[in-house]
Formats: sequence, C-alpha cells, structure tokens
Amino acid sequence: MTYRVAELIADSLAAHGVDRAFCVPGESFLPLLDALHDRNDIDLVTCRHEGSAGLAAVADAKLTGRAGVVMASRGPGAFNAALGLHVAAQEAIPLIMLVGQVDRPNLDRDAVQEVDCGRSFAGLLKWSVRLNSADLVPEMMARAFAAALAGTPGPVAVELPEDLLAETAEGLVARTNELALPEPGIDAIKRAAGLLAASEKPIVLVGGECRTASFREDLITFSEKWHVPVVTLNKMQDQFPNDHRLWAGQFGFFTSPSHAKLLERADLIVAIGTRLGDLSSLGFAFPRQSEPRQPLIHVYPDTDAIGKRFRTDVAVVSGSHAFLLAMLAAPATSPDRKQWLQQAAAVRAATHGWPRIGVPSEDVLGHAVAAIASHFKADGIVTTDSGNFAGWVHRIFSLAPATRLLGSACGAMGSGVPAGLAASLRYPDRQVIAFCGDGGFLMTGNELATAVDRRANLMIVVSNNCSYGTIRSHQERTFPNRPYGTDLSNPDFAALARSFGASGFVIDDAESAPGIVGEAMSVRGPVVVEVRSDVRQTLDKSLVASR
Repeated sequence: MTYRVAELIADSLAAHGVDRAFCVPGESFLPLLDALHDRNDIDLVTCRHEGSAGLAAVADAKLTGRAGVVMASRGPGAFNAALGLHVAAQEAIPLIMLVGQVDRPNLDRDAVQEVDCGRSFAGLLKWSVRLNSADLVPEMMARAFAAALAGTPGPVAVELPEDLLAETAEGLVARTNELALPEPGIDAIKRAAGLLAASEKPIVLVGGECRTASFREDLITFSEKWHVPVVTLNKMQDQFPNDHRLWAGQFGFFTSPSHAKLLERADLIVAIGTRLGDLSSLGFAFPRQSEPRQPLIHVYPDTDAIGKRFRTDVAVVSGSHAFLLAMLAAPATSPDRKQWLQQAAAVRAATHGWPRIGVPSEDVLGHAVAAIASHFKADGIVTTDSGNFAGWVHRIFSLAPATRLLGSACGAMGSGVPAGLAASLRYPDRQVIAFCGDGGFLMTGNELATAVDRRANLMIVVSNNCSYGTIRSHQERTFPNRPYGTDLSNPDFAALARSFGASGFVIDDAESAPGIVGEAMSVRGPVVVEVRSDVRQTLDKSLVASR
C-alpha cells in the first residue's frame, strides 16, 4: 500500500502521544479516516456534533496534559467545532483542530464550504497552517503541537486539503520538537522566599496550568512547609484536598463575600499557574493596586501573562511544578500565622459543606446532590456544565487527592456531557458523574448515543427546572419579577435516556432522592438521573433557611 500524507499525519499524531481523537467524519478528509482504519494506537471517537467533539477533546487534554485532537470538515464543521477553540483559548488548554479543506486547485475560488481557518478564527488561535506540500508536513505538524503546548497553551488549526492527503509521502518521517519548559531563576526564588517569610497573611491562588498528581502532592508539601492557605480558582477545586486544614476553598464564578474579605485582608498574593483573569482576580480588583498595595508573586510560563494587568513584585516565568520544587528546596521561615490560618479555615467552612439540617425539602436538587456525593468514590471524576445548579456540587462534594474535576471555567454551556464522555473513555474503570442543567443537556446531550455505543460507565445528572436558570437569576436581580425568554419546555429526560438505550431515573422529591440515587448507582453503563426542581428555590435561599 502506498504511504500517503494521510498516513504521515496519523504517524505525526502518534509521535506526539495522541492516542484518541474526536470527530464528526467528513468527505474532505476521507484518506485520513482510511489511514486510521487499521491502527490500534489511536482511538477515533465518532461524535454526533462537532461542538461536542471539540469540548470532549478539550476535556481529554485536561486529563492527559497532552494536546487534545478534534477532526472536522471545512465550513459548517469547522464553525461547529469552534466552541472547543473558544474554550481552549479561554482556559489555556492545548488543542489541535484538523480541518478537511477543499483540494488545492480550488482554493480561493469560493468552493463549497471553503473557509480560511486562520482568518475566521484569528482571535482564538495561537497558530494556524494550511498544509500545501508533503515534504513540509513533518515540520508543520511538529510546529502545530509545539505552538499548542508552549507558553500559554491554546488551540491550533491545521487545514488538510483533500487532494494532498492522498499524495504519496514515501521517505518522509514524522518528527517532534522538544518543548522548552521554563524554570525559575535562583534570584526569583530567593526574592519569593523572602516575601513569603516576611508575610503575616499570605494566600496562594492556584490555577490549572499544571494538573499532574505529582504537582498536587508537592503543592500540599509546599503549603505545609510555608504555612500558607491555598485557594483553588474557578473549577480548579480538585487541585488541593478539600479536607486539608490549609485549603481555604474555591473561588467560584460568583465569589462569595467571605472569600472577598479574606483576599482583602491578605498582605501577599502568590498566584501559581493562572493568568489572573477577571474571575481569578475578582473582576481585576485583586491584587489591590491602590495603597496599601498587595504585593504579588506571579508564576506562569509565559512572559506575556505576567505584568499585563497588575504590578508584579516577583515575576517568575516558570511552570507551576518547577516553581514548587525550587521553593521546596529553599530554606523556609515564617511568622506565627495561627490566627490567619484560622480565618482561612473559617471561610472554607462558610463556603463549603452540606448543612445537615434545615435545607428545605423544596430544594430537591440540593438533597439529590447530597445523596450522590455520599456515593462518590475517592478516585471518581466529576464534570460540571455551566449553570447555577453547579453551586451545590462545588459546595457539597469534598474532593480527594485522586479526584478529578472537569468544569466549564469559562462558562461554556454544553460541556458537561462531552467532558463526561471523554473522562469515561479515558478512565473506563473509574466512577464518572456529569452534572448538567436542562439547557446544557439539550445542547450536547445527543452524545448520550456515543456513550451508549461505547458502553461508557457514565452517570449524567440533569437538573430540570424548565429554565435557563442562571440567566433568569440575572434577570431577577436586574429586572425583578420580569423574567422573559428563559422558560423552557422540556422532554421527559429519563424516558429520553431509555430511548437512547441508557437507563433513566427521575427524582422529583427530596425524600425519594437517597433511594433512587442508590438504585441508579448500582447500574453500570450510561445512566441519566433527572432531578425535577423549582427554579425559584435557589441555593442561597436554602442556606438562609438552614441557619
């Protein structure tokens, strides 16, 4: 058989550690599909929508630390997949989008579905390339992966003209480029250690630049050595054990007043693995720039992300883990911070945990989430779509060192099910629970068909309040008693699940939640649990009632 460019691209994927790709097949990259047909080192997951495929690839990248791969056809396929590009850019996740393109003689002639990805997605992509000749494929593919992973990770688009895929590539070999991994300088570590040693009320903000198990272990050791509380940023709750005495909780999409007050009192902020965007800086309010200014140690592997919005006292251009290792090797001294650590622990207690008494029975979702959390395993994986329903998940679930959380940090609806699919395929023997709202599920819930086809061990929990509830809550605050355009008419989600070949359960009152959850947990394979709740019964109302 002739060795084609299609085989060369498949070899390039394998050379970069790719063992799974998500796609909706298209006639514009048939040779590549053919090249993958007889391989057993790359699993091709056929999805029902390119948007889902892109979101699943992003989730897989979060789990592996490698670039996720999504394949789509040109035009509509590429634009459908662009949701994944947006999420990857917002959350700094490495992603390769392979796009089947029209044949080279018809480029720039307005051929059917022709699209220039570089121009169309310029604001999102770190780099884009259109492959034009077989001899440049090894170089361009290596460059694409390097671009996706270097500095601030992000999305890269590679256009594949369909006639090029069928060309011979005899004698050409896939190649990889070694990735430059910045490490902290000796002077930066000395200055960071000096500031930490002198600080009375330091706080560490941890983002998602590094998500490895060894990083998390060393983060615990670092916090204990320097006696400093740790706050995990939005959807990063799994970065630090939730039962650890030094965990001060998670900054959510809407940060609690308790966390805002804690950050206000800090006399040093150590930001590790975050670009300090609007959510992690509470609307660019912290570190405080007015007097008394809060000193900042900022650790990130990209110079463009440091000193961009805030005055930085110690700029550490480094990977998060390399910084921790250097700080662990440095001598540590610190003042007595007992009172400060008690304040941080009080904030954690105020913002996390399930009230044992007083939560109204009308809050069916809260009781259902509590019942599910009681069955959650220490090495389980939980995914959350975007929406207010996730508030109970983050408050009730206590995540252990081996737990993984895949959340929509940038607020992209529809991510819950694709992330759950990716997690269940990556770790088929681990418990995976995907939490969605009714709106988000109906955006990408068709991937339930993919989960059934793959016999994925996935539980999907749908909060059905017949509303785009988060948007409605904004309406109620801005225009009281005037909700409009946010009501939904929904199907029977449990019956819908059964029509897909999955199991379906319904929880419509708090009293039945423990029993139904127990029954659903006993079923292996795709399961959908519909929780019917009242959009007016918010988490805040339940917390007030429980006091």
